[in-house]
Amino acid sequence: MHPRPLERLAMCVVAAVATVLNVLLKLPCTLPTPEGVVRGAFVSRYGCWSDVAALWGSRDLAGHVFPYVTGSELGNGTVEYPTLTGVWVWLTALPVGSAHGFLLVTGVVAVVLAVTVTLLLVRVAGRRAWLWAATPPLALYAVYNWDLLAVVCSVVGLVVVVRPPSSWSTTTRYAVAGAAFGLGGAFKLYPLMFLAPLVIAALLDRDAELGTRVRRTAAALGSGVGVVLAANLPFVLVNLPGWLSVFTFQASRPIGASTMSVWYYGLLPWSTDLDGPIQQTMGAMSTVATALGIVAVLVVTVVLALRRGTTPWVQSAAALLAVYMVCNKVASPQYVLWLLPFLVVLRVGGWWIAAYLVADVCAVVGFFRNTYYQAIGVGTDTWAYQAMTAGIWGRAALLVALVVVFLRTPVVTRPVRGLSERTGTDRPGTSGPAPAEPTDADRVASGEHVAAGERVASTDRVASTDRALSTDQVVSGDGRSGAADPTA
Repeated sequence: MHPRPLERLAMCVVAAVATVLNVLLKLPCTLPTPEGVVRGAFVSRYGCWSDVAALWGSRDLAGHVFPYVTGSELGNGTVEYPTLTGVWVWLTALPVGSAHGFLLVTGVVAVVLAVTVTLLLVRVAGRRAWLWAATPPLALYAVYNWDLLAVVCSVVGLVVVVRPPSSWSTTTRYAVAGAAFGLGGAFKLYPLMFLAPLVIAALLDRDAELGTRVRRTAAALGSGVGVVLAANLPFVLVNLPGWLSVFTFQASRPIGASTMSVWYYGLLPWSTDLDGPIQQTMGAMSTVATALGIVAVLVVTVVLALRRGTTPWVQSAAALLAVYMVCNKVASPQYVLWLLPFLVVLRVGGWWIAAYLVADVCAVVGFFRNTYYQAIGVGTDTWAYQAMTAGIWGRAALLVALVVVFLRTPVVTRPVRGLSERTGTDRPGTSGPAPAEPTDADRVASGEHVAAGERVASTDRVASTDRALSTDQVVSGDGRSGAADPTA
């Protein structure tokens, strides 16, 4: 069910309030530490750590130096993120002269971004957008880092293909989506992964002639790569060492306790040696596992696309993200913001969502409290350490399971199917699987209901009701009439 205007407003207000709460949570770390209190104990006790505030001092943001164009190391305005994030950080730092003011400006921007994502998700998934607006991640991580910038780009990419303006041709949809993912990759690298399933869909979906599909592929890939080049090439030409410093830092970053990674906690006590050969071993294991997982997901995506004639590209993108999150050497808390839009857009059951969010809260709350106990000399045999351990491993196990769940789960919404290349109108005579039954999350969080009368019983009715088919038929259906494929 699509929410009414008043309910959409309520969603936006809740998302904004959650973001403001996170700003208030992080503000204490921008103030001087009380006399006689150890800084580490203060930060971990209140859980007010934020990369936004921390990098104000450690990367010399107060100097307002344009990033990446001078020097060969981080600092002097250069941060350890892709170029557009660095430029954004520089811009938002210009009006202020303190970490306190910088966090407030970042918070104002974060409110706008959180509300924007809410409205975009409402367009695609209706009331399921409450899962974004009213669950803990925004209140915990909205200004932990600058991830909302990349999240907005990722969601825009989903929306323009799944629920585009009716006047857009299919090629336009693919081009804009590719550009959105490329833009997201210039803020944080992870949205670049989504280009792969998008390109597979453009090339292998059998709803048009080969020449048309090739044009779509070129549009998606060209726009994505073009945006990435436009955001990076000027910095490469001006100061290659400064641009490379971002990647050098990430490659050499040790896998420590603060990464909250399964590699660190799975290889204790050896992993506590931050300078020993175990670091290279863990880094290699992480890289190989990530690469193998990504290749496996893409192979499954191609097989499903060839078998069905349509590509489950949204599901594939979600599965790729889950692989990256569980295999990467860093599992930063705010990564849940990357995942949450997919839990909204895909018809994932409520128990999966609740279990993941609970595990995430346990991991983060346990981590900060355990760090506080260590700072004041308390041992590791505490409830905080147990909660952190359970959360980290529970989160990892759920991500592994979600790789399979995502690939088997349909998309929530039901826009048009088979847009023609020239006019943007429906192709007549197309058919697909019946809409999937609502899950617990749909009934509880989104209020969507699929009436039995909505199912199409004959070929004539398929032709006349083609505009009502579900999005999973647009981007992930198997192209056959009848009951839904359980692997969709």
